[in-house]
Amino acid sequence: MEGLRPAVLMLIAFVGDVHGRVLHAFAALLTLQRRRGVALDAVVQVGDLGAYPGPERMDAPSRRFLAEHPAEGDFFRLLDPDPALAAAVTEALKHLPPMHFVSGNHEDFEFLAAIGGGPVDPLGAVRHVPDGTVAELAGQRVAFLGRVEEPGYMDLDPDALGTLLAAPPGSADILVTHDGPHGLCTDWQGTTRGSPKLAALIDHLQPALHVSGHYHHPNGPRHYGRTVSYALSELVYPRRNRRRPEHDNPRQQVMAGAIGLYDTGTGAFELIDDDWLADVHGDHLDLATFLN
Repeated sequence: MEGLRPAVLMLIAFVGDVHGRVLHAFAALLTLQRRRGVALDAVVQVGDLGAYPGPERMDAPSRRFLAEHPAEGDFFRLLDPDPALAAAVTEALKHLPPMHFVSGNHEDFEFLAAIGGGPVDPLGAVRHVPDGTVAELAGQRVAFLGRVEEPGYMDLDPDALGTLLAAPPGSADILVTHDGPHGLCTDWQGTTRGSPKLAALIDHLQPALHVSGHYHHPNGPRHYGRTVSYALSELVYPRRNRRRPEHDNPRQQVMAGAIGLYDTGTGAFELIDDDWLADVHGDHLDLATFLN
């Protein structure tokens, strides 16, 4: 029929909680493109990037994990890259779009507020998107809302939430949040987790796709009206898991379900679990080796 345009196939990669391991993220995305024979049009990270200006500003849990997992300090290397790292990241950005991220619950919010929207590092590899923003990425209207709703600990930004609730239903194609909607899962004590406020936001906006993180394991698809919702795994599990030793990750490799791939033309979403994810591993990852 006249006036109708065919859907344009574009690919968006979504990345789970990074916790400072930005080089693992870039290496995994480069490998994804090479192994699948695709080119990414946008990259979105769902919070807990680990955006702190320095180790002294980290919260206590982040400092504890940094002590046992050196790659959690790679974000600091990105803020002040040596010549070799700068060259590798610059070359990677010839093949990858910059990674847009929303805040999680393990970030320096004052640091991010001072940056506002835009590049965090001098090379422009990662770009902060403030809560409440609706940005166009890969032809999609993407709404962003970070932080978590956990009474007594943290809440979603009320102004940002209000802005998105005031937007007309259908005004966002994709909703990216750090927390997940209420009922997403139960914790190890059997308590139902997730944000009632996010469940109400999804019900209001009804985007085609919702993607979140925070709970460190893949989840979905779940359906909320017309919205299909997924949660991503943490990018790299800790070396030791006290409660679930079967999830120990001594090689510090990228986990299955930590990256999602969305085809905007067909609406297909895939949680990546390819064997090559295990090739991206280690405490001291050399990004240059993934550029060949």
